[in-house]
Amino acid sequence: MNPVKNRLIFLTLVIVAVILHFWGENTFAVESPELPGWDSKMAVIPGEPYRAGFDPDRAYRMCERKHPNTCRMSWFEDEAPSRMIVIDTFEIDRYEVTQQQFEAVMKINPSRNKGARLPVDRVTWHEAKTFCRKVGKRLPTEAEWGKAARGGAKTVYPWGDRFASGQANHCDLHCSKRWRETEFKDGFSRSGPVGSFPPNGYGVYDMTGNVYEWVADWYDEDYYAVRPDHNPPGPGDGSKKVIRGGSWINFSVGIRPADRTDADPDDRMAFTGFRCAR
Repeated sequence: MNPVKNRLIFLTLVIVAVILHFWGENTFAVESPELPGWDSKMAVIPGEPYRAGFDPDRAYRMCERKHPNTCRMSWFEDEAPSRMIVIDTFEIDRYEVTQQQFEAVMKINPSRNKGARLPVDRVTWHEAKTFCRKVGKRLPTEAEWGKAARGGAKTVYPWGDRFASGQANHCDLHCSKRWRETEFKDGFSRSGPVGSFPPNGYGVYDMTGNVYEWVADWYDEDYYAVRPDHNPPGPGDGSKKVIRGGSWINFSVGIRPADRTDADPDDRMAFTGFRCAR
């Protein structure tokens, strides 16, 4: 073998490897900003009082205005009583966990609505809890989630008391469900890429709509009446877990930050994902 030729081949391979290394590194940094565990992608939620819960009568009337003779008061009774509670300072992910993130950590992607930048869906509560633990975080408590979702606002939605197009992803004109609200347009028939809509006052995205989000708490429809005023930890046990925030499948009244829903922790639903806290 020609030693000069061997050296040239070796140098060529080294140069190609270096180029590929830096090209891949830079491409990954540009194309995948929502990396697991990035501290810069968490929002600091200040420790201060906020009004939790909502008036069921008001929520029912809002629902009936859009969907006459369809709504049930029982959908909203677990939001009462509304009162002030205090949450200590904590951090929460600015974005819902994406399919790209989830697959990188968990080595699976259970989602029905496929897309690297879409929120992971069809994820169980147990998988959500495991993901958060693996990246050095945890699921938020229901009380923490509720505070972060309001964004410091005292209105029904983070942007005001009335629903509006372009603020969140719910069952609008593009939705295939029979209960779609055709006067609104959000651009998506199902889930949309995380961060597609304006953030709330704390700089957190998609806590209204897109996909429901698992929280740490067991569900108890009467818990608001007995929970402590400071850092409520949730019921000690139960059979269902709480999901919050509504989704692309919901009425506009169902994506209010105050809305509460329960689900079996083993359920896989194409409209449920999560985010982590710390």
